[in-house]
Amino acid sequence: MLNVIVNGSHRKSYNFPFRYFFRIIIKPENLYRRQGTHIEILLDTSESMWYSEIPPEYASYGTNCKVIDGGEICEYPEWVFKYVKPPKIQQALEALKRILEYIPADNYVSIYTFSDAIKPLVIMSSPSYALSQLNNVQRGAQETHLYRALNLINDADEIIVITDGTPTDSPLYVKKFSGRVIFVGVGRYYNENILKALSDQTNGILHHVDNLDELFKIFTESVKEYIGAQKVKVFLSSEFPVNLINYYDNPINLGTLEGLVRIYGYIDLPPNFNGKLLEIRVKYNILNKEEEIDKELYITTANNKDDFIKNIDQDIIAEGIWYYNLRNLSISNFDQTIKIMQNIAESTRKMDLLEYTRRLAESKDDTKRLNSEVTRRLRG
Repeated sequence: MLNVIVNGSHRKSYNFPFRYFFRIIIKPENLYRRQGTHIEILLDTSESMWYSEIPPEYASYGTNCKVIDGGEICEYPEWVFKYVKPPKIQQALEALKRILEYIPADNYVSIYTFSDAIKPLVIMSSPSYALSQLNNVQRGAQETHLYRALNLINDADEIIVITDGTPTDSPLYVKKFSGRVIFVGVGRYYNENILKALSDQTNGILHHVDNLDELFKIFTESVKEYIGAQKVKVFLSSEFPVNLINYYDNPINLGTLEGLVRIYGYIDLPPNFNGKLLEIRVKYNILNKEEEIDKELYITTANNKDDFIKNIDQDIIAEGIWYYNLRNLSISNFDQTIKIMQNIAESTRKMDLLEYTRRLAESKDDTKRLNSEVTRRLRG
């Protein structure tokens, strides 16, 4: 079963309005071998995927260059290819072979390819059958219809999206998935801002990879063999507006739970509020059996200001503000926001916040890595 721990920043209210932060920790008490889950893979097969990524030191040897899927594709002397990796699609298919061999047999796999059209390769098949069909992946056109692809594919417990380019279809709001969405941006030319926005919209995670050798490692770290629960969904209700910090939409679809998850949010409370302020309901499945856990947060009125202050949990407030700044971190506000996050991390003395803030500070000049780090900490 799952263990759900809820904490609030204030145990008492007083005669002025204030912001009440809350933290929900959900963690599995036991793990069991993954079975019966549906894993969906969405593979970019647009033309740019069929070329090798040329390292910058060899770029000057390129001729007859053209832009494909937002990236520059050139012709190169034959000797250059002795120093570069195979075409990205070849690397992706090799990684997918390893992934399909890794997935336990009693799970289901769907694979879709997308460029100008979205094509199902296999739907709800065994991993072994999906493996046998990889040779049927076909070259796509100079289009990357990612928004359409996300809206056309079926729902699943885990959705893995692999792309190296910029979407060429019109931006759309993508549908809600009941499972977790993992975006993998490959190389130098994909649009990290779009993938970051899609990650936020789907409560997903963005991984940046320089080459697809890293894909198998990302998959095994993200889609583990042993899990704690499936179809995990969190419902939050209050008489006041509930503002989520590191997730979007209420209820929150967490999908398959493999480890600890933290949910942060806040509620703006009126003066002297007394009573129940938040109800939390977590629904989930374990071995096809539906389970449910209910929790509540209450607050009482303080006798005086000192009574109000001594019943404040400063750590919950600090963590909530740290995640709030993380969510809004961008290149335009980078220096100021990182400074705020560093001060918060130092005040909490939490080593994980200090270390992650340092890693973010080192990512300033690499927006692809920065956006990846942000989504992975928010929802990883």
